[in-house]
Amino acid sequence: MRQAETMSTISKALSLLDLFTEAQPRLGLSDVQRLTGRDKATVHRHLSALENVGYLEQDTDTRAYRLGPALTRLAGMRARTVPEVEMVRSVIDALSRRAGELVHISRLQRFDLVDVYHAEHHDHPVRVSFDAYGLPPLFATASGKAYLAFSTAAMLDMALDDSRTYQAGSSRPDRETIANELALIAQRGHASNRDTLRLGVSSVAIPVFDSASRPFATCSIAFPSSRGGPAREQELATLLMTAGRDITEAMGGNVPPEVEQIWTPSHERAAS
Repeated sequence: MRQAETMSTISKALSLLDLFTEAQPRLGLSDVQRLTGRDKATVHRHLSALENVGYLEQDTDTRAYRLGPALTRLAGMRARTVPEVEMVRSVIDALSRRAGELVHISRLQRFDLVDVYHAEHHDHPVRVSFDAYGLPPLFATASGKAYLAFSTAAMLDMALDDSRTYQAGSSRPDRETIANELALIAQRGHASNRDTLRLGVSSVAIPVFDSASRPFATCSIAFPSSRGGPAREQELATLLMTAGRDITEAMGGNVPPEVEQIWTPSHERAAS
């Protein structure tokens, strides 16, 4: 029983770290007490314990707490010692099993989509053929549009100026047309393609965000169009968005609050 109580105390103390965000990087004792609803003595004890191990540090003038140097060291160690594929393998495998389709995560290198990891855990006889070494240009994919929809206008301009971002033989996308399409994607939280890049293949995609809440990678679900119409597409898009926070956090990132609000199912928002 005592061991269970100890683990509960540790969990409660560590959970305080999640209160610190870009919007509120510094929190005082009263702020933490208000946000958690815990008594002052308990909150002070937990904050002091986190400060003692370097997970928090306290401003000597304001007495407010902020994230400490030990977290920077641990984050750096994880980045150096854990291969990126190992960061995402379990969450992508689980998502593929739930979706019953191919799930693919890719990182942006300049304007090229580079495969990080893909999984296809299902028993369907019809599958989407996937070439990890020959990913399509940015503007031809749901992944590329998902990335650009949450990027800056300057990033869009740079992408339009690079002919490698659209298919060979295709004309340069019209900026106003593509900007309007990207705005709609940002509103609904995901991008989709149906029989656009390849006849008989559909896909839905979301951005993956870095620690500064900027898109740097994408995750998509690809499926045969024959598996279902708009209802199937929406089902998979919802599944993907619901997993969006886990995917981003697995890669050490943070989902912007406005995006997380779009991705969070309405019944979960109502319960929170």
